[in-house]
Amino acid sequence: MTRMCIGIDLGGTFTKFALLDEQMRLAGQCQLDTPAAQGPEGVVGVMAEGCRQLMQENNVSPAQVVGVGIGSPGPLDLDAGVVIAMPNIPGFDHFPLRDRLSGKLGLPATLENDANAAALGEHLCGSGRSARVMVLLTLGTGLGGGIVIDGKVLHGAHSMGAEIGHMIVAPEGELCGCGQRGCIERYASAAFLALRARRAVESGRESSLAGVLAAKGQIDSRDVNQARQAGDALAAEIWDQACYYLGIACVSLARLLDPDVILLGGGLAKAGEDLLEPTRRHFIRQHWQLTPPRTRLELASLGNDAGVIGAAGQAWSVLGKR
Repeated sequence: MTRMCIGIDLGGTFTKFALLDEQMRLAGQCQLDTPAAQGPEGVVGVMAEGCRQLMQENNVSPAQVVGVGIGSPGPLDLDAGVVIAMPNIPGFDHFPLRDRLSGKLGLPATLENDANAAALGEHLCGSGRSARVMVLLTLGTGLGGGIVIDGKVLHGAHSMGAEIGHMIVAPEGELCGCGQRGCIERYASAAFLALRARRAVESGRESSLAGVLAAKGQIDSRDVNQARQAGDALAAEIWDQACYYLGIACVSLARLLDPDVILLGGGLAKAGEDLLEPTRRHFIRQHWQLTPPRTRLELASLGNDAGVIGAAGQAWSVLGKR
C-alpha cells in the first residue's frame, strides 16, 4: 500500500492541496477558494473538504494517509499547533488550527509557517535539493524566508527564526510595519520597490513611469523592470538599489550561516536573470575579501507549489516514522 502525506498551503484567497509520496513525488493536486469571510471554522471546513476531494480524485484511502501538513501565515505557536494571529483572515487569533483540522479528518496533522514550508519544498524537490544548508528568500508583497539545515527547518528558540524580511540593512532607515527601521522588506520586496518608484515619480523625478502611473493609477515591480529594460534612468536606479540591499542581506546570511545556496523566489524573482545578475554583482562586491564567495545565489524553481510541497514534506518529517 502506497503511503502518502497531504500538504495544505493556506492563503487568504486560495487554499492549495497536494499529495506527496515517500519518494517526495507529487501524486495529485487541487485548489479551493478560501472562505475568509466565514472565519476559522469555515476555513477549516474547506480544508477538510479539499483533503477529501484530493483523496477521492486520486483513489487514495484515508488508511494510506500518514498525516496532513498545514502551511499557514502567522505568527504561530508551532509546539501547540496554534495560529496566534493571521493578518488576511479574521478570527484566527489563538486558534488551534492543527488540532481542529486533525479532529475533522481523523488524521494526525502538523503546522508550519508558510515561508518555512516553501523553503522545505525547495529543499525536497526544487533548486535546493543538493544543499546541506539552504536559505530561501520570497520577494513579494513582503519579504519572507526560510532556512533549512540538514533537512530540517530552522525554527529558533521561540518559533520565530528565519524572519529574514526583518533583518536590518539600513540602520535608522524606513519604518517597517514590524516597528523596526531599515528592514530588508522595505528595500527589496516587490511591493516596496514599486512604492519607491511611485514616490519618486510623484516627487517630480522624470521617468516614463509617470505615464504608467497616469494610465493605471499604480506602478508595480514589473513596470519598473520593463521601464529599466527600455532605458529609463530612474527605473534602473530604483531596480539597482533593491538589488544592492538584497546583496547586503545575502552577504549577512553568508557570514551567519555559510549556506550552500541562497534561493530567490516570489513574484519579484519572475524577473529571472534581471534580478539575479545585479544581485550577484552586489553580493560579490560587498563580500569579504578573505576568501572568494562559496555561497551560490540561484532562482527558486517550484514557484507557487513550493509551500504545499513543503507542508506535506513537514508532515512526512514529523509523522512519517510513527
